[in-house]
Amino acid sequence: MFRLHCNKCYHLRSQEPTLALNLTRCHHIICANCLERSSLEDPKKCPLCSQPLQTIPIDRNMPSGMAQYFEDPTRFLKLYQKISKFQGDQRTSDNVGFWQQMERQRDLELQLQGYNKIEMQLNQQIEREKKRIEEMRKYIEYYEKAAPSGSSSSHRGRRGSRSSQERGSRPHTPSVTTTTTDTSMEKENNFFMDTTADDFGPKKRRNDKNFHI
Repeated sequence: MFRLHCNKCYHLRSQEPTLALNLTRCHHIICANCLERSSLEDPKKCPLCSQPLQTIPIDRNMPSGMAQYFEDPTRFLKLYQKISKFQGDQRTSDNVGFWQQMERQRDLELQLQGYNKIEMQLNQQIEREKKRIEEMRKYIEYYEKAAPSGSSSSHRGRRGSRSSQERGSRPHTPSVTTTTTDTSMEKENNFFMDTTADDFGPKKRRNDKNFHI
C-alpha cells in the first residue's frame, strides 16, 4: 500500500486528515487546493498531464470499482489465485468428462459391432433352420404317402403295390441340428433318421388305425 498524498503538492493525508483529495480520470490524485489553483489557468485540463479533467472525491462514497485502487493488492492476488485454481479445476473436469464420453462412445461402438455380428449369425441360423424345416416337411410328406391308411386287405394291397415312382424319389434325410435336450424330440429325430419306406409295409403295421406323423 502507498501513502495517500497529492500528486501536485505532495501533501500527505496522514499529516492533514482534513485534506480533501480527488481522483482524476487520468489516475492522478490532486488535492482541492491544487485543483482550485489550476482552475484559474485552465479548469478543463488536468494540472499534471493536461488531459481532459474529470474528478471524483476520495471518500467512503466513491464507487467500489474506484475504491479498489486504494486497497491492498495482495488481496486481489489471492483472489486471482483462487479464481485461477477454480477455472483450472473446471477445465480439468471438462476434459475428464469429454474423455469419459469418448470412452463410452468407443465401448458402445464395440458393443454395437458385437450385436451386429450376433444378428448376422442369428439370421444365418434362421435360414439354415428354414431350410431344415423344409427338408423335414418333404421327408414327412414322403413317408405319409408311403404309410398305409386303410384297414381292408384289398386296400392294403393297393397301397402296398404303389411303386416308388408314384411316391416320387426319396428325399434327403434332413440333418438334426437342434440344440434341444428334450428326449422326446431326440427320439423323434432318431425315428425319422432310422426309418425306411419298407418299415411301413403290411408286415410292420402294428394296428389298423391310421398312422400319421
